[in-house]
Amino acid sequence: MSTSILERTVGELVAERPSRAKVFERIGVDYCCKGNVALATACEAKGEDAASIAAELESQPANEAGGPDAPWRQSVDALVDHIVSKHHAYLREALPRMEWITDKVAKVHGAHDARLPKLAAAFLAFSKDTTEHLNKEEMILFPFCKVLANGQRPPFPPTVTLPIRTMMREHEGHGQALETFRALTDGFIVPEGACNTWRAMLDGLQELELDLHTHIHLENTVLFPWAERLEAAMGVDSSAYAHMDCKH
Repeated sequence: MSTSILERTVGELVAERPSRAKVFERIGVDYCCKGNVALATACEAKGEDAASIAAELESQPANEAGGPDAPWRQSVDALVDHIVSKHHAYLREALPRMEWITDKVAKVHGAHDARLPKLAAAFLAFSKDTTEHLNKEEMILFPFCKVLANGQRPPFPPTVTLPIRTMMREHEGHGQALETFRALTDGFIVPEGACNTWRAMLDGLQELELDLHTHIHLENTVLFPWAERLEAAMGVDSSAYAHMDCKH
């Protein structure tokens, strides 16, 4: 085993071979919002043997679907279009559906499980915030990225780093919301006697979690650094804006 893999970030490792995500999902390593953490550090934090995890990651197949050779990863335009058509479209369908189902389960079963009304309220807030987030990406950041890919720069914001930092900060909030959903459902475990609607709610929450992990990973680890590299190649120094946010 090469020791270099232990020094690479978990986000980079998943970007190289997407099937590695299932390993990180199993051991609870955040490869999307905290994708800049080195593998050795991530394993230590979870009490996992780094050498064993590294060997498992290296055993995942190369040249798989969704990897660096995927057609939609060959240009910024294609990557943005993929994110919007696959992940944004999924959320725009799933969010209102899951709002309805979490509310229904809370109303029917909330008297017997006090966590269900909390879950419904948390999901409603998450849905509102996430929808606003998608709109900002599609109206501001993604067009900026496409303009950069065409060798130009829009007049505002002064650097792509500003909207990127804002979106990454909001991604952290999304990750915290997912942790709340998991905590309020005991890890999406179906309780004894749960009705079909309750089961569908848990399945839907877990599906949403997995899709959002992939979604945020593609933006934080693949798209955003790509856009910043394009801007840097134009001679733009964004260092002064690295810790600032866009104001919307």
